[in-house]
Amino acid sequence: MIHPVPHLPQPLRANETGTFTEDSVVRRLPEIASSALTDNQFGDDGATRIDDLIREIHGGVIVEIDEPLADDAADWKDYVAPYLGMTWLDVPWFFAETYFYRRLLAATGYSHPGPHRGVDPFLHKKYTDLEAGAPLAGRLAQLLDDLPMLLAASLWANRVDRSLWPASDQAAAARTAEVLGLDRSQRLLADDTQQVAELLAQGIQSVHVVPDNAGAELVADLMLAAHVLNHGSRVTIHVKPHPTFVSDVTLRDLDATIARLAVEPDPAPFVAATLRGARSDGRLAATTHNFWVSPLPFWECPSELLDDLADADLVIVKGDANYRRLLGDLHWDPTTPFSDIVRPLQPVAALRTAKSLVAAGLSAATVERASTTDPDWLTSGDWGMIQFAPEID
Repeated sequence: MIHPVPHLPQPLRANETGTFTEDSVVRRLPEIASSALTDNQFGDDGATRIDDLIREIHGGVIVEIDEPLADDAADWKDYVAPYLGMTWLDVPWFFAETYFYRRLLAATGYSHPGPHRGVDPFLHKKYTDLEAGAPLAGRLAQLLDDLPMLLAASLWANRVDRSLWPASDQAAAARTAEVLGLDRSQRLLADDTQQVAELLAQGIQSVHVVPDNAGAELVADLMLAAHVLNHGSRVTIHVKPHPTFVSDVTLRDLDATIARLAVEPDPAPFVAATLRGARSDGRLAATTHNFWVSPLPFWECPSELLDDLADADLVIVKGDANYRRLLGDLHWDPTTPFSDIVRPLQPVAALRTAKSLVAAGLSAATVERASTTDPDWLTSGDWGMIQFAPEID
């Protein structure tokens, strides 16, 4: 992306009293840390470090991350430097969240030699969500030629998000069951499905996907990937290099999901075979970069990742956190044209259910209708958008 044309507004911060942003830092982040502690056995030292992190969120300040063996340690030293000594409420919200997940991994010993090295603290929840989401594969595999339906499923499966509902298996299961069960066309705030479908129908060579959540959403994303592969395009999936935002997709999650599809009832195994065959012959690739777990906006994408994305004829960006990265997590007027902010070097499609106070590209009438119908329309996860930005000239 090229830097947005308009003057940049202020970032969202948790010191905005009474907002969803404040609640997410004050209540939700400690809840996520506590849940990770409950779901795992990190020993007395790990438990103490996580408890200290929870207390720090409520009354401490930003400090350097003590994880020198991590491959992104130098990057995070730079990211943290401008905010040292500031409270968790006063720093930009996107920084606070990405910093929290990095601190949580450090507390568990993720990058240190020992029994907890490489242990995903959210694996239990991911396993639960994969079991709940796997049956979706059979239904979507029967619709593999229906691109609008696959795009809709990929969008609405984004409602199953453990960073928003970290402790509730029941809420996740209910939202999974609803992915194809309800007509949500009236809850689409923006719908560029036709533009995305027309581009894919042109026989483009390469599609890159930046996924969001494991579980039902990844199942739907892989069905969309299978459709693209069946129509002659290559697919590259940009997974996270380590666990973050509870259920974000890592390479381990991708492999586990494809393996799970292979043992579902027909016709899901045929899709698994398509995906495995494409990985074997190079038409389906999985890659990663530390940018995806950084606090940086898309317009600060590093050059080596830009080189990877240069292969794309379309980049599909999934989910709320990636959408926030697209818009820099700033206080945009929601009627600001999407393409004034998202000025990509390759065409970009964003599929996102609204779970934060960030939006753009909406009409005034749409904003009025949504806010009248649902006062929490930007954070409830019940409203969606499929938005398209052509590559800049």
